[in-house]
Amino acid sequence: MLERFAQTGEHPFLYPWWFVDAESEAGALFFDIRQNDGRNLIPFAKVDDGRGDLACFDGDDGSGNPRVLMLVLDGSDRFYNFMDFDDWLFAAKKDANGG
Repeated sequence: MLERFAQTGEHPFLYPWWFVDAESEAGALFFDIRQNDGRNLIPFAKVDDGRGDLACFDGDDGSGNPRVLMLVLDGSDRFYNFMDFDDWLFAAKKDANGG
């Protein structure tokens, strides 16, 4: 699935998730934020449903379907990640369909 997204740029409607445009002001801000985390994170999506979390590829994972590490920005102690992009996409689609 990740490869198809990368090749075509086409993706399903996933609101409250949206994909980060790396060349936008938000993309630049998210890149700066992730550098302060200490992990090699590559931000690619954000959720706007009160969580405000950033979904990031694990920049150290060269598998072709990297783990998705979540950057929790609300100051809480929440912590969660996804096994890979497909696992994240399943959860994002569930969010988009109302849970």
